[in-house]
Amino acid sequence: MDLCGPIQNVAIGGYRYFPTITDDYSRKVNVYPVKEKRDVFKCFRSHQNRVERYLNSKIVSIRTDNGLEFCNSEFEVLLEEQGIKVERTNTYTPEQNGVSERYNYTAIDCVKAMLNDSGLGNHFWVEALFCFTYAWTRVCHGKQKLTPFELFCGNKPSVKHLKIFGAAACLGVPKQQRRKLDMRAKKGIMVGYAQSTRGYRI
Repeated sequence: MDLCGPIQNVAIGGYRYFPTITDDYSRKVNVYPVKEKRDVFKCFRSHQNRVERYLNSKIVSIRTDNGLEFCNSEFEVLLEEQGIKVERTNTYTPEQNGVSERYNYTAIDCVKAMLNDSGLGNHFWVEALFCFTYAWTRVCHGKQKLTPFELFCGNKPSVKHLKIFGAAACLGVPKQQRRKLDMRAKKGIMVGYAQSTRGYRI
């Protein structure tokens, strides 16, 4: 786990940070935009509940730096109660938490490129981050022969629906919401993929 921020450009929704949680086996990454550092604990609990239910397996250990968002009584009590081993990095040695650190550097670089290429303002960085992470988990990295998504979920992901961030899009307007002379679609910009349905964020 690692926390990136504060990011000077406040995102839509007031977000300034994002914790990165990387599965050590599959390298599947989850990111959670937050407004304050204290929100990291809530993100971890939500992630833990979702992952443990999905895999039917308990989290055994986590690796973090010594940031106060990870080193506090609330976190310590949870880890102790649930028997989760915690590995802390030494001071000023981010390479000991290399997987998450490298992802954050790569993500920030790609988010900047995506925002620049799309022409969207910097306050869209959360949407760009989600879009990048979505694609990142669906391609192989390094010596991996399977994608992080496939290693984690057990099935091969489709990439047929992937689109360019910032691409022109048309948003269909339901008949019930149209007047006689209204167009059937509105122009929009694709900024990501829907989290719980098959669709796009426009």
